[in-house]
Amino acid sequence: MQLADFADACNMVSKDEMENFELFCYYLSKEEDAFSFSPKKIIPMYEEAGLPVPDANELKKRTKKYDSFRPHGIEGTLKFKNDVLRALEKKYGHLWGSGVHGTSVSVLRIPDFACACEMGSNSDIENFELFCYYLVKEKKFTMFSVKKVLELFEDVDVTVKDADALKNDMKKHPSFDKKLDGSLSFKSEALRALDSKYGHLWIKNTETAAPEIFEVVDITRCKKRKEGLDRLVMQINTSYRNGSFDSCALVMRRLLEAALIISFQTNGIENEIRNGSGKYLCFDDIAKKAVEKDVNGILKIGDDLTNASAIGDYSEQGPMYTISVNDINSVRNAYRNVIDLLLS
Repeated sequence: MQLADFADACNMVSKDEMENFELFCYYLSKEEDAFSFSPKKIIPMYEEAGLPVPDANELKKRTKKYDSFRPHGIEGTLKFKNDVLRALEKKYGHLWGSGVHGTSVSVLRIPDFACACEMGSNSDIENFELFCYYLVKEKKFTMFSVKKVLELFEDVDVTVKDADALKNDMKKHPSFDKKLDGSLSFKSEALRALDSKYGHLWIKNTETAAPEIFEVVDITRCKKRKEGLDRLVMQINTSYRNGSFDSCALVMRRLLEAALIISFQTNGIENEIRNGSGKYLCFDDIAKKAVEKDVNGILKIGDDLTNASAIGDYSEQGPMYTISVNDINSVRNAYRNVIDLLLS
């Protein structure tokens, strides 16, 4: 994901510099698998994202006191506190999606794995076994050294309560066979049990996955029409491909509203969709006006406009309704027809 798109999705322009510092660190954790962060590396990101650049010395002082991080290493580097990273992942992780379509194996970052397995509430032995399983799935390891696995605890800020006791316990743990050089390997039944419990973390459900060959909107159409529309299209298509269908539907509705307004502007009748205070009418009223005025010949695809207008509005289904790939696909063609016509 491009930094500018991430900044837009998080509405960083409305946040203060420390909130944005935290978000930039999260962005690096997702894009570069970074675990530690320095203010020196973060500062140029403000400018890249089109945000005011803070004073370097002042920012460095503030990060030392910021509650989301703990010191790590030398030269003022920082690491996320585990609960903060979980909260950020819950709020913004959908921007990256998870896994890949079909039954293929996906890449799973170790902080995401730790959160999914709730490692903060597990015993040292349980976490050791889980880290070994992670190495099997992600790195194709067949043997493990205690030293290597203990490094993973530090990487995700999971505390080892008693390292010496853990080393002794692992020598006789029933899930492993011990080799002559001191390394460990999983017993087949232990690996099968872990696969049964956690293997789904690497597989994306094919019933909720969007076909990768499809995009909801043609970005080239919007790029030619008005600056900024291409970013909305990018968010729509990215959300769709990553299976974030609620996000996809909400931005689809926003793009449709923008396209309707542009069509009124192009036809010189923008005043028709403004109220007495000069503000735009609500979405439904703008759509009705478009039909009344037959803007851009919209009447010839009136049914398509009705279907496209329904996307993002699922109030009748209740507050807990979640949008599926079928909801998007059922209006996709109609939606594209309307967008193309309004921006023609």
